[in-house]
Amino acid sequence: QRINRKKEYDLHWLKPEPLVKRRNCLGVKERINAQGEVVLPLTADTLAALKTDIEARLHNQEVEAIALCLLFSYINPTHELEVGRFLEEAFPHIPISLSHQVAPIWREYERSSTLLADAFVKPLIQSYCHNIGNALEENGVKGPCSFLKSDGGTTLLTNAPERPVDILLSGLAGGIVGGKYFAETAGFQNAITLDMGGTSCDVGLVLDGEQQFTTAFEIEWGLPVAIPIIEVRTLGAGGGSIAWIDKGGMLNVGPESAGAVPGPACYGTDGTQATVTDANLVLGRLNPSFFLGGELPLYPTLAKETIEKLANRMGVSEQEAATAIVEIADENMTNAIRLLTIERGIDPRDFALVAFGGAGPLHAVAIAKKLGIQTVVVPPHPGLCSAFGAAISELRVEKVHTFAARDPDVTNSDLQARFAPMRLEAREELEREGVRGEARETLFISMRYYQQNYEQDIEYRSEEGLQGAISRFHERHHQFYGYHFEDETIELVHLKVSISEAAQHPKINLAVTSAATQHNVPRLVYESATHAVQMSVYRRDGLPVGSRFSGPAIIEDIDSTTFVPSGTEFHLNENYSLILTLI
Repeated sequence: QRINRKKEYDLHWLKPEPLVKRRNCLGVKERINAQGEVVLPLTADTLAALKTDIEARLHNQEVEAIALCLLFSYINPTHELEVGRFLEEAFPHIPISLSHQVAPIWREYERSSTLLADAFVKPLIQSYCHNIGNALEENGVKGPCSFLKSDGGTTLLTNAPERPVDILLSGLAGGIVGGKYFAETAGFQNAITLDMGGTSCDVGLVLDGEQQFTTAFEIEWGLPVAIPIIEVRTLGAGGGSIAWIDKGGMLNVGPESAGAVPGPACYGTDGTQATVTDANLVLGRLNPSFFLGGELPLYPTLAKETIEKLANRMGVSEQEAATAIVEIADENMTNAIRLLTIERGIDPRDFALVAFGGAGPLHAVAIAKKLGIQTVVVPPHPGLCSAFGAAISELRVEKVHTFAARDPDVTNSDLQARFAPMRLEAREELEREGVRGEARETLFISMRYYQQNYEQDIEYRSEEGLQGAISRFHERHHQFYGYHFEDETIELVHLKVSISEAAQHPKINLAVTSAATQHNVPRLVYESATHAVQMSVYRRDGLPVGSRFSGPAIIEDIDSTTFVPSGTEFHLNENYSLILTLI
């Protein structure tokens, strides 16, 4: 591990344990240099010694996987392939991960860390996929089964165990894919996604109709995984986030959560601490008899008791304490969006906010107001948006290879020659996934200014050539950081090929269950700590498409509730998304 620390002055902070113990790290006597030339060849004696070392560890402890990472294998993988074949024959029952197949990039620490993450979960995922395959077969299911990947694409059940690290953050990716779909069907190419559930909130960005990706993600501090991942900011702000007062007397919300068990106090399952859900219930924004469509009754008395205890410590009323809890949660989520947008030179006022998850629509308008956003999109069945995103994701293959070069030394012919085998490899893998027809292909170059240590992925278009990509790099850098250097040397770091099936997204068809839009008598709801109004309450599945309504109102769904304060209009569009417009 690296010697840096997350908290330099916190003597009690403990660095996360590495994924492999030092005593289980073995050296291999070989060497390939940075130009891909063999300096020290592999020998039979070296392989035999390696086998002996591994066998000794098999006798002393349980070894479930082998991770093989040799220097500069991303340039010349011959030694790594040779050792890999030898180990497969010697230990056929142990899964093996090779670094040039998992993360063929420079930066040895990131490559080895990604490899270890892949090997760490491979036995578990192999067993999991095997059991799923057997269960599907036993139940007569013959269609293809896919896993969602961290890049928002999918891979078949049969291929997922080969590179399990690719599905590391697939749940978060599903939300961004779903949010992008509902933004596009509502007419927005720029969108901020807000997925607020019970324990956390995930914020993502869709810019010019495209998800944003990163390869700089850490499982824990100091444990990076360098694979393409849809960029998401996660924070501890969910319905179960606990409100607490620190030593200085300040109210905080999260990141600790009551979770599902014991859950918020209002669940009646022995929760004793005030949460965001309790606060929303005290403010009248949740219907205690229609939570989860009435399947999970809420207990307002229990919520009031926990909020009252907090209010007494703060010296305020229950409503003031509940409002403070909600506002702090809103501010935390707003700050996460600011980091994703304003801090990178992106104006959130040019975006729509797509709010989903069970709790997202309750807080969406307040967050939009703080950011100057005019439109909020709430997908149908907000609690299922991530699952919907997984269902509509396409089969996708991405290949990344290091290509260290500088602008003056590279021609378009050089790039085409480098891209050609990557494109072929990606196409062949996609065909193995079952895609035979038309596919979408996009090429990227990771670029940076000379001696920078961070890159930007820029699309490479053959008709524009390298200079066109460099021009867009300057524009992107200026947008994100406020400056650019036209005359500075550009370094190329990685090449990436992304290819996916050209699938058509489904059209949603939901039946309106009732002609009556207002299903309950108006109820008293606090818009603020001192302002309560009688709000109309609507069943979302009873709202007619196209009809326009004005807040204040509460819109209840089986899996979510949307809070519409004064100064907001709303209607249901043709794709059954709820469109909230801030006046």
